[in-house]
Amino acid sequence: MEFVRKKISSIFTKLLLVIIVTGVCINIIIGGVFHYIYQNLAETPLEKNVIQYANYLVEDLGSPPRFQRAEEIAKASFLEIRYDGPDEKWSTSADIPAMDDVHLRIWHEGEGIKIGKYRHHYLVQITRGPHRVTFDLERSFNQEDTHKRLAVLFVVLSTLVLAGAYFFMRLILRPLKWLTEGVEQISKGNLEHQVPVKRCDELSELADAFNAMTLQIKKMLHAKERLMLDVSHELRSPLTRLKIALEFLPEGAAKESLKEDVVVMESMITEILETARLRDGYAKLNLEAIDLVALVKPIIAGFAGSSPGVEAKDLPASMPAVVDPEMCRTVLKNIISNAVKYSGSEKVPVSVSLFCKSPFAVVQVRDRGMGIPEEDLPYIFEPFYRVEKSRSQTIQGYGLGLNLCKTIMKAHKGRIEIESSLGKGTTVTLSFLEKTEI
Repeated sequence: MEFVRKKISSIFTKLLLVIIVTGVCINIIIGGVFHYIYQNLAETPLEKNVIQYANYLVEDLGSPPRFQRAEEIAKASFLEIRYDGPDEKWSTSADIPAMDDVHLRIWHEGEGIKIGKYRHHYLVQITRGPHRVTFDLERSFNQEDTHKRLAVLFVVLSTLVLAGAYFFMRLILRPLKWLTEGVEQISKGNLEHQVPVKRCDELSELADAFNAMTLQIKKMLHAKERLMLDVSHELRSPLTRLKIALEFLPEGAAKESLKEDVVVMESMITEILETARLRDGYAKLNLEAIDLVALVKPIIAGFAGSSPGVEAKDLPASMPAVVDPEMCRTVLKNIISNAVKYSGSEKVPVSVSLFCKSPFAVVQVRDRGMGIPEEDLPYIFEPFYRVEKSRSQTIQGYGLGLNLCKTIMKAHKGRIEIESSLGKGTTVTLSFLEKTEI
């Protein structure tokens, strides 16, 4: 249904409908003009000529009409003649219908003459007293069939012309399709995508502007990441000096508080630098074929004392995957820690399940906590982004964990997906490749 809806609402479908309606209107108008011309300008002179010619033939047949002369006229003029008189009846062809016996469509009727059509027979009847002569113009006056053939030919040619016009319109509007594909690629984060520019028109100018915009966005994001990376590097030295200075302070609550802040800052800087290395390809993954179940179980056990707790749900006996074990542990600890942290006072423990969805080994972490508002879901992987409702003294964090997790999963050619409903909880799905594809 979605495919049909898109096709119906497509600009190309609308253009096609416009062309079809235009073609139908053109055919109706031209057909009406031809009909008017034929009816008003051609039919009356034609009838007069037919009547004059029929009267001439009746004179030539004699009185009463002679059959032999009728045969000669029929052969010479390709007409068929029928005679109905008081003493005799004859016909040069058995196919001529009697006008009194058929449902005749009358074109013209006057004193002693009648012109009409029955099926493919064009009949002219001349009546003089008791003598009645009927001429069948079937073989020599088949203009209606000619008109039909011309009409069909006209429709076919019009259709071909309109089809050609539609083809060229699609060709001209092809950059719109390229722009649509470009928007889809950019929305997926592929800033390397460039829209083809093959012509010099307004749509090509739009494509140029789109490519320039993409390049500018790429530069802005790179500058942002570069700034964050440079600042993180520069902070390492003062932090080191601060740690050394702390060792000379007397023990007490103030020293412990400062130590905790330093640890948080060190962790933040480490995550920023690690994310940057993974994104830029400087950090090399140590991939191994492991049993994902064996990796997950100790991590779950590490949260045994937390509230509301973490439970394994329907774990299989084994689940092969190709990952960097340390990076994988980082992701799993981050996701499970977030699930526990945002479960709040809920008594339902966080559940961790594993299953296979070829070509991926899937780890799913589900909590019944506060959930994430729908408007915040598109931004939760951004560095330093935190949902407003979660900013409190009791819930610690600085918004880098999910960004690091996404970068690690991308480096593994895997996926991280989050589904959440406010007040109902969150489900995080991690998909690791079963085989090496990196």
